[in-house]
Amino acid sequence: MNTSTFPRLTPTQLQGVVDANPFGLWLQLRVHSVDERGIELRLPGRPELIGTRALQRLHGGVITSLIDVACGYAVLAATGQVVSTVSLHTDFHRAASLGELHIEGKVLHQGGRICTAEAFVRDDTGTLLASGRCTIYKSRDTHPALAAAPTGEAPGGSSPQVAPHA
Repeated sequence: MNTSTFPRLTPTQLQGVVDANPFGLWLQLRVHSVDERGIELRLPGRPELIGTRALQRLHGGVITSLIDVACGYAVLAATGQVVSTVSLHTDFHRAASLGELHIEGKVLHQGGRICTAEAFVRDDTGTLLASGRCTIYKSRDTHPALAAAPTGEAPGGSSPQVAPHA
């Protein structure tokens, strides 16, 4: 599909893609917004995300995963295409405690197959906890959760399906 003719996904469509991914379901990611600047996701704080019990801090792998999915979903929201991470870099700025996290992702560059995106993870007060950047491979294929949905309807369905990354 040509990215210049693909309309940006709606929040409902992107939520359908997130919900079609078992990892997104497990994380309980919620799409907050999708616009020309990028996407915003929300993640509720849950005890199973804790990496350091004594300090009640989230595991760094969870934060890195949030950078990864935000970058991937930002590209997917702009293109509707299946994406895969080629490289990922995360910078940790502060420890993350339990509580809702706000994750922003935006596309910096979109080439024919390779895209660059960045993401920011903040706590519910707006404090920057982590940031990162991904190089994303964009396939020629429309994401299966979008291809299966009739035009104008949310993708997904009553039963989650296993979908490619982001």
